[in-house]
Amino acid sequence: MRGLKYAMVGLACLLAVMALDGLTNELDTARYYWDFALYYDMAENGLVDNDHLVAPFAYRFATPLLARGLGDILPEGREIVILASADGALFATRTFRGFRLIAIAGAAAQLALVFVLAERVGVNPRRALVPVAAVALSLYNVRFLLFDVSRPDHLAYPLMAIGLLAAVRRDVLLCLVVSCAGLMVREFLIIPPVVLSVLLLRDYRETRSRMALGSIAILALATGLCIAIPRALIPVTGTGQYVDPVNDPDWLGNLFEAPLSERRNFNIIFNVVSYTMPVWLLLTRDRLKRTWDRLEGWRLSLGVYTALALLLTLYGGTDIWRFVSYLFVPLVIVLAALLRDSSLGWPEIAAMLVAVAVYNKIWLDIPNLHAEYLDFYGGYDSRVNGATAWRIGQMGLLLAGMVALRSALRWRAARQADRRALAG
Repeated sequence: MRGLKYAMVGLACLLAVMALDGLTNELDTARYYWDFALYYDMAENGLVDNDHLVAPFAYRFATPLLARGLGDILPEGREIVILASADGALFATRTFRGFRLIAIAGAAAQLALVFVLAERVGVNPRRALVPVAAVALSLYNVRFLLFDVSRPDHLAYPLMAIGLLAAVRRDVLLCLVVSCAGLMVREFLIIPPVVLSVLLLRDYRETRSRMALGSIAILALATGLCIAIPRALIPVTGTGQYVDPVNDPDWLGNLFEAPLSERRNFNIIFNVVSYTMPVWLLLTRDRLKRTWDRLEGWRLSLGVYTALALLLTLYGGTDIWRFVSYLFVPLVIVLAALLRDSSLGWPEIAAMLVAVAVYNKIWLDIPNLHAEYLDFYGGYDSRVNGATAWRIGQMGLLLAGMVALRSALRWRAARQADRRALAG
């Protein structure tokens, strides 16, 4: 029965991804020279004798090479044109089908693992579907990756969920395998082994077990090699990495400059609040205390994970929205703990999901024009403008609407109680 349950959940997640895909338009790859061009170039030309490789994109080679491999074994897909440089050079590729298959499979796997993660927190299966819906309706975990299928995050999200689950179970081998593979997909996969190392260090302080120290050393060595070897062996012609001590002689200046940008720090806070809105919409003072108590066994893991995700966001680059989406793990865990609260009924849950869908503009096309694209969600790099103010206003209206709904539900419950008392 358990296997059937997860098979049904997996199928439901796949159908949800396909439904979102039906609502999603396609990126115009011939209009601008953005990151996608570098991933398509790797898929088309590989890593050997390729003079278009740029850090850090070249170190995320797993997804482009897998897309190329899928393209080689599947029936020939349609050809798309890619703007290959800021000078206007173009190239054609048929690797789109491989990227698209990875996008759909990765999104479905991510949502299915969100369900597993929510169940791990102790929420019942029906309510475990709520975090699945919340993540599916957030713009950058699923829908954006169906818009721009070349991104490596399709595979990084499910690997992150597996890595975190392995870390909290102290499964060193699984965490190591997943993280080492994931570091060829996205740098954020450094998080699970660090979380596990912190947990093992706490175990060592309590038990003085040398095995815990040995495991920490193995994790540090293996992940360090997986970071260092690609950077030593893959030749790049430039860098787009904000802080790059390997390829940028001015990296130290950027290291100290990033935390001092007030506008960028504001946008990080804005994006974090926006992304975690499902929790804010359901949270009350009493629920906060009870949820905090339920998270007793998770607090250290969540704290380390969140701190590392925010640190990587701070130094990640301009697309803050996409970096913040790696907070899906703490979002799911906290939301699942919150959903165990007996005071939280389905009317509030349904209203939260509607609010998340509205805020993330699920029914609208993602713009292909540059300015509209940057302001579609808001909070890009250090860009603070009228669109940002409007998005903050939208959040405020949705939160106020939820407060009003709770008041209406309490009033209705009080009236029903009075009627029952009179009838009795």
